[in-house]
This record gives sequence, C-alpha cells and structure tokens, in this order.
Amino acid sequence: MVLGELMTNAWAFLVVATNHCGDDLYRFEGHATPRSPSFYLRQTVSSVNFATGTDAIDFVHGWLNYQIEHHLWPDLSMLSYQKAQPIVAAICRKYKVPYVQESVFKRLLKTIDVAVGNTSMRRFPAAYHQKEDMAAAE
Repeated sequence: MVLGELMTNAWAFLVVATNHCGDDLYRFEGHATPRSPSFYLRQTVSSVNFATGTDAIDFVHGWLNYQIEHHLWPDLSMLSYQKAQPIVAAICRKYKVPYVQESVFKRLLKTIDVAVGNTSMRRFPAAYHQKEDMAAAE
C-alpha cells in the first residue's frame, strides 16, 4: 500500500508539477480577471503540453498532457481537448504567442533546475499587463 501511494504521488508530480514549471514559463504579479484576454494569455504562457493526440498517450497522462487547453477551458471534456489542441496551437503560432509542448522528461529536468535554484521562472513583463483585465485586490 505504501509503495502504491509512493508511485501514485510520483506519477502525479511528474504529470502535474512539470507542466507548470521551467525557465521558459512565466510567473505573474497580481491576478487577471477570469475569462479576460490577459487571463487567456496567462493560461497559455504558464503551462506546457506533453505529447498529445492518441488515446493511449492521453490515457497514460490522464488527459493532463493537454495542460494549456485544460487551463483555458477547465470544464471542457477530456476528448474535446484532442480537438481543441491543434486549433489553439495554430492560433498561438499566428499571433506569436509561446505554445510549449515538450517531453515529460525534458520538463522534469527543467522543474528540477528551478527547484534546486539553477534557473528560475520568467517574470511576466509589467508592460504587458492590461490594467482593465486585472482583478481588484481582495
């Protein structure tokens, strides 16, 4: 039972933490209003997708390999992520918005580098903040 718990925790860390961490992802000051243009931009530039597109790969990742699409539309069905992913990637290419998709193992190395202090996550440039999209301080 302990071994099963350790393996589940390791899998969860590998699938969840690594696609939110790395020196190529942004961190933010303040909060954007949900469903505002800044919100959607932030969801895209602070998440990473792993390999996508086949039911077997998607199942192994628990469909969390579509992390960007999951952050854009958390209520979307898992199978709809497969349909949305190429559309979102194309929109990002068109508007030159970073859309990161890498191997889970490359992401693990980037996460470890941040965790041990070799690198750090990017700060989102203050000049890019849209004041009208920023949530009021609580």
